[in-house]
Amino acid sequence: MENCGSSGARSKIDWAAIAEDTPIEDGSASIEKRLRNLPERFERGLISFDSNDDVDEEQVEKEVVPALADIIDLTDDTPIVDKKPETRTIHNPSLPPNAIIEHYEFNGVMLKPGSTVEIRELEKPQQFKISFLHIKHIYSTADGIKLRGIALTRVRNLRGRFPRYRNEVAMILHVDNDDKRADEVQAAIEVPITDVIKIRNCHFTNADFPKHHTVMGIFNTPAELEQQGVLMCRWRCIYIYRDAATRNAHINQTKKNAAPMEYVIQHLSAKDVTKKRFKMADVNRFNTWRGGKVRGGEHDPENENGSQGPVVQLDGEDEPELLMIEKRPGQRYTFADMFCGAGGATCGATKSGFQVIFACDHHPGASKTYAEAFPEAKLFKMDIFEFIKFVKSQHKKFRIDVLHISPPCQFWSPAHTTAGVNDDANIAALFCCGELIRELRPRILTIEQTFGILHPKFEYYFNALVQFFTENSYSVRWKIVDLVDWGSPATRKRLIMIGSCPGEELPTFPEATHVGPGINKQGKKPHVTVHKMLAKIPRDASQYDDMHQPHEMVRKHLSRWDPDVTLRRCITTNGGYGNYHPNGRRDFTLREYATLQTFPVDYPFQAPDKKKQIGNAFPPLVVKVLYTHLRKWLEKQDRVYAIENEYIDPDDPNIEIVDLEDDGLMDEASDDEDVEYVDSQYYPSSSSNDGSSHQDDMDLDTSDGDYVPVPCVDANQRPRQRFQLTFPPFHISCGRRGNPQDCIDLTVDDD
Repeated sequence: MENCGSSGARSKIDWAAIAEDTPIEDGSASIEKRLRNLPERFERGLISFDSNDDVDEEQVEKEVVPALADIIDLTDDTPIVDKKPETRTIHNPSLPPNAIIEHYEFNGVMLKPGSTVEIRELEKPQQFKISFLHIKHIYSTADGIKLRGIALTRVRNLRGRFPRYRNEVAMILHVDNDDKRADEVQAAIEVPITDVIKIRNCHFTNADFPKHHTVMGIFNTPAELEQQGVLMCRWRCIYIYRDAATRNAHINQTKKNAAPMEYVIQHLSAKDVTKKRFKMADVNRFNTWRGGKVRGGEHDPENENGSQGPVVQLDGEDEPELLMIEKRPGQRYTFADMFCGAGGATCGATKSGFQVIFACDHHPGASKTYAEAFPEAKLFKMDIFEFIKFVKSQHKKFRIDVLHISPPCQFWSPAHTTAGVNDDANIAALFCCGELIRELRPRILTIEQTFGILHPKFEYYFNALVQFFTENSYSVRWKIVDLVDWGSPATRKRLIMIGSCPGEELPTFPEATHVGPGINKQGKKPHVTVHKMLAKIPRDASQYDDMHQPHEMVRKHLSRWDPDVTLRRCITTNGGYGNYHPNGRRDFTLREYATLQTFPVDYPFQAPDKKKQIGNAFPPLVVKVLYTHLRKWLEKQDRVYAIENEYIDPDDPNIEIVDLEDDGLMDEASDDEDVEYVDSQYYPSSSSNDGSSHQDDMDLDTSDGDYVPVPCVDANQRPRQRFQLTFPPFHISCGRRGNPQDCIDLTVDDD
């Protein structure tokens, strides 16, 4: 068959005619049917807004975590300082040279490395009915001849994560995060020669489906085609475990709560294909899908009408290694934000050096906030179905470097026990993800979602979401991230997905940037505390900020708590059950909630539903960590380097910008001399008459005599350094503009 990888050819393919007609599970079938019927929503109007569709994320965590323990590893990624390294048995150690056999005759057929055989099906759930082996080694043992190689299964066995195309197979690779060998080496499986049924013809290709797919041809029936036809492998499915013990326990089901920490579905690239006939230049795949790229980013103020990337050459070779070039002044990667809400993701992305182009949301208050914060962006104040219809109606192509989607999550919460007016709309949001991929064709795609969608009862919905990536040849990886490890002061676990388009390398996740007490820092910062974040709010904020009026709030009589910790409960759309100010006398103000969500202290939230906007947000400083990593990844792939300095973020709690001429601030800083350090935790010295070092800035009134400071030892706190740094005037990219400063005092943690 001719190459059908272009967008025009793809739209003409009768997918149903080339899909398998084998029976599937009732749950998967019903969801496939529901998703097929969802396009009619494009003709039915808006998603209604329900002000009562709140989600208690703390309750979600209580209900979901036990159910997810066998699906994904939720423990901290960072090793404990005092934990001694355990001796581990290397999986698939090198074979003795005298044991290796160059070839072996089996039933009159010569087997050798590079051959593929059909084997007795491996029925363990985590092996997904593996029934083929691509041989890497044949060797002799005391128990007879054995084969070592790459496990393959039909994509129909992957529970809806791929379209069910006939004779399409995928690699299954179980790997250990602490094993640095190649995935195919450590993940190889071994089978005795007695498990071989017959030899099969299997080819590996990076060409996008349906190129090279099998057709009836000389075969009389689909069953005959399946039993004798050529197999095509385009994908590898990688299950990443913390260590070998976790992997073995999960595969053999010998220990409860053993599960992968990360999942990857990766399309093969040109370097993975050995036979020229089945190899397609990755740059051609990219150009066929997207129409080219601009190295360094589509936003270029000096060349707005310039070239939009390399010419599409369907039969060309991969371009030679490109020379490093400078990004032009002001050049940036472009960004779009779907279900943008108040703009948390956009705020973080712009801080990372991206140029926001457009966004979409229909919530009235959030739309007002977004428009106020990002006047440079084109905001589509409509529901996602209307937006997709609008994009389809335009003659020009909408292309974006990086796309972010934060679909509504209420339906996926186990706390959601009764049907709601938006249930169908939330489910339809999954369908919209596929449409957005096809219409906007981003190089990189990120999705943020509640981890409740990984609950077993939602398995086929989540797998349908994954299929929207794979049916468009997008690679994808996902894991659950505790946002405190990426700089949030409030505990919150979220599902994060990263995808890459055909021909684009799949980015990794950034490493944790912050760690808790007792954890090996390895150059990382300590977790951001409530006190450290709230200290960013100016002391006179109540004089001009209607979102910060602490003395007008209802007084409470709750237990005080030490603010030198992370916030233990999630911030949700109602503030979060159990969250209140450390002094115990009131709730947090809206500005405090927004600051704990890492928004700038002057972020212009607009009515109505400010608290709901804050609770729904993807924290900007968390996004900044993710998107700084993605920007650097793209720059590495494009072989460009920036000539501008890295952005200095005044909203980062680890950076304090202090005016050297402000005597008050300098005097206040000198008060540190009256602080004593005990196990790296500071307490008021004996010369201080205050009951708490946080009395002024945390509103801790000790006059009533009932406040007792709660000690909280944080071994990661370090002394601070002062140094001067000069840089050109900068623009704060969340809608505010800072004044140029020729010389500032920059105070940062020395780590």
